[in-house]
Amino acid sequence: MYRITMVAMLLGLSAAAQAASEKPVVQMDRQAPVAEQVRKVEKALDNGEYAEISADDRAQVRQSLERITLRVGDRQTAQELPPAVQNEVFNDQERINTILTRAHADSRLVCQHTRSTGSNMPKSRCLTVAERRRIEEKGKALLNDQRSYRTLSPPPAGR
Repeated sequence: MYRITMVAMLLGLSAAAQAASEKPVVQMDRQAPVAEQVRKVEKALDNGEYAEISADDRAQVRQSLERITLRVGDRQTAQELPPAVQNEVFNDQERINTILTRAHADSRLVCQHTRSTGSNMPKSRCLTVAERRRIEEKGKALLNDQRSYRTLSPPPAGR
């Protein structure tokens, strides 16, 4: 009974630690002060939190942040702006939120524990979701290249 209780407690602690270790997505909203939100997004981009964000997406986020900063000026929130400017700021915020959400999902680290043949020692292989997708795409492309090579090359002479 003691062993079962200890195993259950350890499983609960490991699940809680894993849930607490995942950082939330940085999001922009209309109510919070704009300058603070811009600093949070820039900090998240600079500290490697979004490791799998592409250079184009990073440039789009930076451009959107610059436009938001220029439009807001010395005001605290976007709600203090005229309605037309509020819509432009909101569109830029939504663009940033979409890009960061996608990059956060791609930057999530997934570990796979396997045992090689003839060994009881488990080995861990940790890759981001985007790395796993790239490996899968390269494997599919390699298979397609080999298949097309076989169909294009003539059979050997004498057969």
